[in-house]
Amino acid sequence: MSESDKTTLNIGMVLDDKWVILDFIGRGGMGEVYRAHQLNLKRDVAIKIISRQWVKSFECDTQELENSMERFRREVQVMAQARHPNVLQIFDYGSVTIHRGEEEISIEYLIMEYVPGSSLRDTMSDEGFYPEEDRMRQWLNKYFMPLLDGVLALHELGIVHRDLKPENVLLAGSVPKIADFGLARSCVLKPITQSMHVLGTPPYMAQEQFMDLRRSDERVDVYALGKILYEAADGKMKSDQIPFKQARLNNPEGAFYQDLDRIVRMTTAEDKNERLASVADLKQALEGVRKVTDGPSVSALPESGKLSPRPKFQRSKAWLLASVVVFLLAGIVAYFVLGGPNGEQKPSPATESPAPVQKKPGLQAVAEVTTPSADLKAQLLGKDEAVLKLVPGGATAYPNNFEAESGKSIQVSSFYMDETPVTNHQFVKFLNAVLDKIKVENGVVRGEGNIWLLLGEVKAGYEPIIFTGERFHVKLAHHSACPVLRVTAYGASAYANLYGRRLPTLAEWYYAFAAGIGGKAYDQASYRSETALPIPSPVMVYKPNQFGIRGLNANIGEWGWGSRERMDSSQLDGGQTQYVILGGISKTDQKEAIPAPIQRYPWEAFETVGFRCVLHIEAKQPQ
Repeated sequence: MSESDKTTLNIGMVLDDKWVILDFIGRGGMGEVYRAHQLNLKRDVAIKIISRQWVKSFECDTQELENSMERFRREVQVMAQARHPNVLQIFDYGSVTIHRGEEEISIEYLIMEYVPGSSLRDTMSDEGFYPEEDRMRQWLNKYFMPLLDGVLALHELGIVHRDLKPENVLLAGSVPKIADFGLARSCVLKPITQSMHVLGTPPYMAQEQFMDLRRSDERVDVYALGKILYEAADGKMKSDQIPFKQARLNNPEGAFYQDLDRIVRMTTAEDKNERLASVADLKQALEGVRKVTDGPSVSALPESGKLSPRPKFQRSKAWLLASVVVFLLAGIVAYFVLGGPNGEQKPSPATESPAPVQKKPGLQAVAEVTTPSADLKAQLLGKDEAVLKLVPGGATAYPNNFEAESGKSIQVSSFYMDETPVTNHQFVKFLNAVLDKIKVENGVVRGEGNIWLLLGEVKAGYEPIIFTGERFHVKLAHHSACPVLRVTAYGASAYANLYGRRLPTLAEWYYAFAAGIGGKAYDQASYRSETALPIPSPVMVYKPNQFGIRGLNANIGEWGWGSRERMDSSQLDGGQTQYVILGGISKTDQKEAIPAPIQRYPWEAFETVGFRCVLHIEAKQPQ
């Protein structure tokens, strides 16, 4: 198939009686870009249209197609607002019907300033400018500071770009021009209804953008600029460079690079509230570095990076989701040693007695929470980069549908629990870290002889994890943050053991749920409306309970430890362990709001069951 057959427009055709198509520049995402000549004004322009192949890919998803078309129109509206020498200029916009053989094709097009040549990427060394101070200063003066002027102009208009990267900054000679506004948000335009897809470029994405694109503000642009600055100094980020994390130079020498490193760290802070407050602050900090040749030049900047008040449209978003990294796109865990199911950390049993705590046994979730020790941290960061939330100990009682445990009171000591279920991304990094212990046959992943995971579709059209013969991968990036499913209790325990944790007991899991809703009567209808989300959904879309834990008793169940009296333990692991599935409700489940634990064999896997981990206070805490 020739290039002309692949593209929508043919070389030499005249579009809308105005523009002669001269060349096909390239294709990216949903669009095709061409170089054309405007007949009446005698100038070359760039034309961007929606590609036919891309439109055909949405034949079964009209809503997502409309959302994406709206993003294309949004790009037009956003670019039309901006008038700045460092922002790519828009000339025209329209729609037209063209003919290809007997086929009629309706297209929408965007006419833009044509910028021949290269992008900001071509001005940056793959090895970085460090330790050469003069070259770094020249790059800052010639390219980066003008780029900041362009971004600052956008922010002053209430526009957040949300996809800044070197490839989206074109060069007109030596003048940088910001392009590709397909993901931009404007405070004066109506928001686009978003799917659960992750949109952006991971190495330059702040973690809050990965979790929820709609709620990201101008600080995501500050983060991306910090990553670009880091690349200029340290070199192009590798394919395994950890995204969403704070960037920093490796032991920089000299006052100039030490100050530059401090600015990089303040702009790429994982917590958005600890970043530099604005592009204006970033520019101010760099101005100080450029003017001083020795001695500290930004010592007045606090480590938190908070220099100026937020703009009005940014302050209104102060309630954004807590900026926590629950998932990464690259792992650093290969040096840990896998213990496997036979080396599992056994839980300390919770105390149980027949005396009920609840005055009205049933689906009420009432708990008494003790005050935790003052020296306990509210959260820890696990070796797998999972966030662990402190669950203060206390007492409650099981509801009356828990069979043998119904009505029993339980006393639980303080412990740490994963904020969210383990994600596809986290489990893939675990599998790749222990490849020497794994065999994959007919879609069954076995570790040390036990079934750990079933590959394939979890549901129609959703195949989260694939194996290429050498490594495991999350098939589509936007599914990285969704809970891993079809994992067995063996696989879940192996994961937990590798990172120094274990699965929760029934008592711990239920107490975290009951106490986590604030010691109030359990409102089944209200809780269901918050948790009955579709599969797949990112883990961070679940609302946190009062301990900051998300998704307990949500639309997926979770592996945990049960009571041996409820199942013939001789059938499981030689009488050593017993596993149960905890929680899990669905949109159509009207019978029980808190399902009773279900005994299952550890080699079984289910489309709606995942897991999370816990850590005892007595256990060695992750460093």
